[in-house]
Amino acid sequence: MKRGHTPPDRALGAEAASDVLSVSIVVCTDGRPKALAATLQSLLGLVGAAFEVVVVRGPSEDGIAEVLEQWRGRIKVARNDRRNLSASRNLGIAAASGDIIAFLDDDAIPEPEWLVELAAAYRDPKVGGAGGFVYNPDGVSFQYRFGTVNRLGRANLDWRRAAPELSFPYSENFPHPLGANSSYRRAALLEIGGFDEEFDYYLDETDVTVRIIDAGWRMAQVEGAYVHHKYMPSALRNQERVICSWYSILKNHLYFGLLNGRSHHSFNGIVEDFRAFIATLSHGADWAVGAGKLAEADRTRFWQEVDAAWLEGMRRGISGDRRLPAHAFWQGKSEPFLPFVRPRPKGGRKCFCFLSQTYPPGPVGGIARYTHVLARAVADAGHQVHVLTASSTHDHIDFEEGVWVHRLAPSRDDIQKGTGPGVPAHIAAYSGRMRREVLSIAQKRPVEVVFAPIWDCEGLALLDDFGIPLVTNLVTPLLSWLKDHPKMVDAAFVAPMLAQEKRLMVEPAGILASSKAIVDEIEADYGIGIDRDRLGFVPYGLDDWTALPFVEPDPVPEGALRLLFVGRLEARKGIDVLLAAAMQVLCSHPNVHLDLVGDDRIPAPDGRTYREAFLAEPAAQPIVPRVHFHGPVNEEQLRGFYRSCTILVTPSRFESFGLMLVEAMMFAKPVIGCRAGGMPEVVGDRIAGLLAEPGDVDSLVACIEELIDDPSLRADLGKAARDRYETSFSATRMAEEIVQFFARTARAEAEVRS
Repeated sequence: MKRGHTPPDRALGAEAASDVLSVSIVVCTDGRPKALAATLQSLLGLVGAAFEVVVVRGPSEDGIAEVLEQWRGRIKVARNDRRNLSASRNLGIAAASGDIIAFLDDDAIPEPEWLVELAAAYRDPKVGGAGGFVYNPDGVSFQYRFGTVNRLGRANLDWRRAAPELSFPYSENFPHPLGANSSYRRAALLEIGGFDEEFDYYLDETDVTVRIIDAGWRMAQVEGAYVHHKYMPSALRNQERVICSWYSILKNHLYFGLLNGRSHHSFNGIVEDFRAFIATLSHGADWAVGAGKLAEADRTRFWQEVDAAWLEGMRRGISGDRRLPAHAFWQGKSEPFLPFVRPRPKGGRKCFCFLSQTYPPGPVGGIARYTHVLARAVADAGHQVHVLTASSTHDHIDFEEGVWVHRLAPSRDDIQKGTGPGVPAHIAAYSGRMRREVLSIAQKRPVEVVFAPIWDCEGLALLDDFGIPLVTNLVTPLLSWLKDHPKMVDAAFVAPMLAQEKRLMVEPAGILASSKAIVDEIEADYGIGIDRDRLGFVPYGLDDWTALPFVEPDPVPEGALRLLFVGRLEARKGIDVLLAAAMQVLCSHPNVHLDLVGDDRIPAPDGRTYREAFLAEPAAQPIVPRVHFHGPVNEEQLRGFYRSCTILVTPSRFESFGLMLVEAMMFAKPVIGCRAGGMPEVVGDRIAGLLAEPGDVDSLVACIEELIDDPSLRADLGKAARDRYETSFSATRMAEEIVQFFARTARAEAEVRS
């Protein structure tokens, strides 16, 4: 018996006869705190029975402690002061209490059904291990599906099916799970004595797999149980995902062959295989140096590591003395099972698909910002959220802030699914691509609802005979946009798009609006009646920004008041009214400054921008030093403007809702809006601010001056604004109400279809 080997005891696997098996997820980590944070967050979305999580941290002091502190009391934590993956895995096994030990890399993100599909393999009491499919970093192509490994450690990934017929003791080729997505029965791991700690990295799970099979257990290959492996930089590969440290890989390859291959291969055969393996890695290193991904000095270091690997791999392999933990190592380390607490939404977990042509990070508009807030809030409530957005390059799927984000590149083949009479090809292709992706998602789990904005008819391809309820989000439609851009009218584009917009306002299973005002405007402009049985009203909600980082704007003199405008400098936003009002207010109030934040390059009817016209106005010259045009700003700068302003002024002629009002209200700022569109619904009459008449300079001046002259009123309205944000416009409240509307829509659609 080898040192440290636990005697076989099949009684340890007696629980195998039961369908109810407990699961421990072990994540070994070192040097990748951000990746670990994403992996732990992804576990909140796992469906199925209770499980526990064990994190084994390595020696690096790199921010891991701060990540783990956020999960205190919810996960088990062990520490390995050596950078040795097998030793970390053994510590994880010892700390775990589950019947099944599932391993994830710290840069691996499981899909929600992962654990359920893996655990199903263990209904067969003879199964000692199981693994699933692994995606490449793009989230689309596969790194690993079905594969076998031979006794020399050589993988064959050409399989298109599972190979259960090769899962027998001393098979030359055997079914093999990838370490980033592998699991084993605890009883099987204990029977073989755990991981051989000579395998500090590379072939560690391969060695465990072959020993479990040789012990008489079967290895299951699960079609599914998907994990997304981001394959991030580590101590062994650089930012280019190129191997930059070869010693462990080389040494372990030789060691593995000498220990596991001697029954099938001669000593000379094992040595010749190792020489061929060296040649393969050498070719890869030469290519990396030539491509500029490694330095010339790395090539020299490669051969130095080859020499060291020859010596140590041969010495350790010939000795046959495995580095297994002593029997006492497994005793008394496991603490009681600690269920990982996941959110449990009322009505059960659902899967939703949100469409948005753009999505953070990067410059985005109102639809993308709204989708970003909503998607994260719904995911935080415990639901599975997929955001489908456009990619200008290639398809890519990532897990971001608790949300699955699909960045997709349409193809010509997608046009026919997204088309309608006269619909431009690029819009048809985009919508058709979204349809194809929703169907792909629905093949893995039921999709409750698809949520798409009316803008650019994003949901068009999901209307006809689709089988999944579509909810249209009533944002500003094309006809409203054209009122402010009359020169942009192109009959060949506008007519078919307006026809399809009408369909998306009438035919979907649900229609969602942020205010009654936008519904009234659409019905009047389009000459339609929206079915009230399918219509829902949910005001927009926002995350609370007040504790987030901000950039302070340039200072103004002590005691000065700051008026703030946020939005595009165009007629629809009332910029002409505001600049005319500023001529009166700033002239009579020398302590008042005006900050204008937003795109100021939009031409007015006379061809000049409003900024250019104002700066050229002779009567404006006395106040020009106190009117600050800032143009577009980033999120941190925007938060700084809200924090520093005295009053937000939004003189829009129409706003379907008015998100900038809510953004200021969360900072306890009094706001001025107009009696137009959804603004009265947001502000309330003298509740969070004042309302001017749209397009009326004198009315706007009166509102501004009333707040300038009455500090007590400003304070009262500011406090009420914050209260109103918390009760009516939080992201959590919005998510709850929208999910309730989705549930009603799905039930109604199911009744219609049945």
